[in-house]
Amino acid sequence: MKTRAFAGLLPGLFLCLAISVLAIGLSKLGSLLTNLRLIDPFTGAILIGILVRTFAAIPPSFASGIRCGTISVLEIAVILLGFSLSFDVFHDGDLAFVLFVMLLVACMILAGFTLCRAVGLPEGLSLLIACGNAICGNAAIAAVAPAVGAGNEDVVAAITFSSILGVLFVLLLPALAPFIGLNAFQFGTFAGLTVYAVPQVVAATAPVSMVSAQVGTTIKLIRVLMLVPAVLLAPLLLRNREKPSPSHGKPHIRLVKVLPWFIPGFLLAAALNNLGCVPESVGNLTSEISRGLFVVAMSGLGLSVDLRRLVKIGPALILGVTLSLVMLAAVSFLFVLSFA
Repeated sequence: MKTRAFAGLLPGLFLCLAISVLAIGLSKLGSLLTNLRLIDPFTGAILIGILVRTFAAIPPSFASGIRCGTISVLEIAVILLGFSLSFDVFHDGDLAFVLFVMLLVACMILAGFTLCRAVGLPEGLSLLIACGNAICGNAAIAAVAPAVGAGNEDVVAAITFSSILGVLFVLLLPALAPFIGLNAFQFGTFAGLTVYAVPQVVAATAPVSMVSAQVGTTIKLIRVLMLVPAVLLAPLLLRNREKPSPSHGKPHIRLVKVLPWFIPGFLLAAALNNLGCVPESVGNLTSEISRGLFVVAMSGLGLSVDLRRLVKIGPALILGVTLSLVMLAAVSFLFVLSFA
């Protein structure tokens, strides 16, 4: 049975791998022909994946492998990245900085919820968007939905546009890096505070520097840690919280499912590296392997974005998600200039 399940993953995984190889090849070819880095492999993998998803008919049998490439491969890549992370980049591990990040996430949930309600979105959908925007995009939306009794239509709508907007934001950030006047640490912090998902943070920061990628990933994982209190406290923002939807019943919250397993794995790997348990050669090797796996995850991410679904999304939802992201970016930029 396990062999059959693994075989079912192969078509989608091979597609992700093929797109990754093509993206890396096009990136190197562009550099050889122009002596310029026209497009990095991360961005290229996302764009190629989007084009394939939009214009090609992908068989349903590829779905599980693509999902594995996007999620499981990503989780392994995040853990491997921890073996090359040095806590020295975080100003001697300033705890106050971490607490400021957590406070910012909490404030952005409240502000995003208020903003979405102001543009006319219903309570449940507003809360999904606010948590997804402030914490970790689709994962936060999916985790918070049962706790607030959100319907499937709200979940699908919030995830669809958040995914598309998140990818567009990732493609924009590296292009803006030379013009916004941030150093590697600041840019990583800004990306970690604003970008939705962990692979998107890497895609936005790796073209700038690996320091930015390491800092951005760590800041992003701090945001993900806020998923647990968000799931527990989000229902308190709803006025009708005493009348849960009968179709959902009382939500059952399992912290093991809410908190991704790769977070403690990443922190353990980083701790081992900073304690001197990881030789430099091993750290360099895991960093390179992690980089390659992230390109595979970018391919899966691109394959999960269907631009044709934009036509089914209402203008109020588009406005709410866009304004929430703009507000998060503005506040995060001010935060970085003040504290990073």
